[in-house]
Amino acid sequence: MTGGDERLRQAGEELLLLSAYLLSSARGLLTEPPAYGPLRCLDAARRTLTLARQLAACDNGLNGLPLELDAFMSDAMEERDLETLLDNACCHLAELLRAKETDRD
Repeated sequence: MTGGDERLRQAGEELLLLSAYLLSSARGLLTEPPAYGPLRCLDAARRTLTLARQLAACDNGLNGLPLELDAFMSDAMEERDLETLLDNACCHLAELLRAKETDRD
């Protein structure tokens, strides 16, 4: 198996794991406290961004966003400002997508 084939195999496996995570999260949200929902979405985004970076689907424009999300997920619960983190992450990704769109034109 070549390096590219191995990378694609690993990416496929990660996508399956992410899908399993999303489905089990959806099921869990039916009975879990409402505050779990945003954290589950945040973790799914973190995993997706990490996978995109591994597949070189995006360049260094992420500027450490996956690492920031990693750090947030591992911090103590009471020290979190989820609203600000999500606002900043959304803005950062919107800017990255706008730049990519401009590059294509």
